[in-house]
Amino acid sequence: MTENEAMALIRRLLGTTNDINLYPFEFGWLAKEQLSAEERAAGMHVGHGSFIIDQTGIVTAQSSLPVRLLIKRYIEARREGRIAGRQVWPRVNQPG
Repeated sequence: MTENEAMALIRRLLGTTNDINLYPFEFGWLAKEQLSAEERAAGMHVGHGSFIIDQTGIVTAQSSLPVRLLIKRYIEARREGRIAGRQVWPRVNQPG
């Protein structure tokens, strides 16, 4: 997966026109949507998380912890053979 493909995927999943910052690291990219002034004023920034787009195409929702800490935790998990965060893409079938 390329950076352009990662950006296109996260834009499609979020359905946003806001800017998105991508932070590359060895297993993919951390994506953080930049909220508008109006969205921040409405309190949407509180607990505003981020997403990791793994180079394999798996996207996981992450908490609102600092970018560097999230990347560090994700790298540790991947080196242990795990994926950290809640998988949002591809969609996982929910028992129903």
